[in-house]
Amino acid sequence: MKTIALIAHDQKKEEMIEQLKIAKERLSLSEKQELSFREITKKYGIKLKEIKNNDSNKQDKMKMLKESRAAKDAEIKLLLTEEQYGKYLQMLEERRSQMTNRKRD
Repeated sequence: MKTIALIAHDQKKEEMIEQLKIAKERLSLSEKQELSFREITKKYGIKLKEIKNNDSNKQDKMKMLKESRAAKDAEIKLLLTEEQYGKYLQMLEERRSQMTNRKRD
């Protein structure tokens, strides 16, 4: 029998895989870009976990999250064309809106 933590982990993993598929499709990533995009996403996913599990106070965690997001976006910007990066930013905004709407419901 799976624990709640394992189920949540599996759901997060499935969600991440789906987001990567959507990104590949919407951004028209080349194979090389897709590989790099996956690596960058994984790298910052690990950092996100580290920050969440960190003993720092909420304000420090928020600062670390913001810095991590900015670093990830900078790496992604170098990887993508200008047009792809514009679509990427649009996707981020859509995801933020969806998360905000979920919290309200």
